Amino acid sequence: MSGYSRGVPAMGDVLRSVLVLGAVVIGLFFFGRLLTVTPDNPTSEVDWRTAASGVETRAGFVPLVPSEVPDRWRVTRAELIDDRWQLNVITDEDDYIGLSQRRGDSKALRALVEDRAPGAKPKGDVRIDGQPWQVSTGPKGAVTLSRIVRGDAVVVTGNAGQSVIEDYVASLEPFSS
Repeated sequence: MSGYSRGVPAMGDVLRSVLVLGAVVIGLFFFGRLLTVTPDNPTSEVDWRTAASGVETRAGFVPLVPSEVPDRWRVTRAELIDDRWQLNVITDEDDYIGLSQRRGDSKALRALVEDRAPGAKPKGDVRIDGQPWQVSTGPKGAVTLSRIVRGDAVVVTGNAGQSVIEDYVASLEPFSS
């Protein structure tokens, strides 16, 4: 007779079946890995100039934008959310810097800092292009610079080093089409 006893397979048959199925699954996994391409920049870039061009008419203020976005930096968000201009970039070192701007006074500035950098504690001031910016640091090492610029509350926060964020702030200027 064969190795079967009334429809019940022998243990060797079960083990061979499991090994064959396991080999097929592992083969499919590695085949899929060969065909999968991981993008260099998993976040998409946006056209920040087009987004900035509509802010003044919709929000009533001129948005701040960098004079130039450095090579290999990516703008990942540029939009007006309710009454707030939001411009986010990822640096060439994969660090985040986010700019938020809205009409407002010092009370609105404090609220915007709390919204964009929860738990940030004031650390002092720094002068950038002759203007004082308040420096705050967050619980995860994030650096936040904030001040009132021409009647607008402006907050720039990120996990890039403070000098990188200061250079970014120094590059900000009112948008002109």
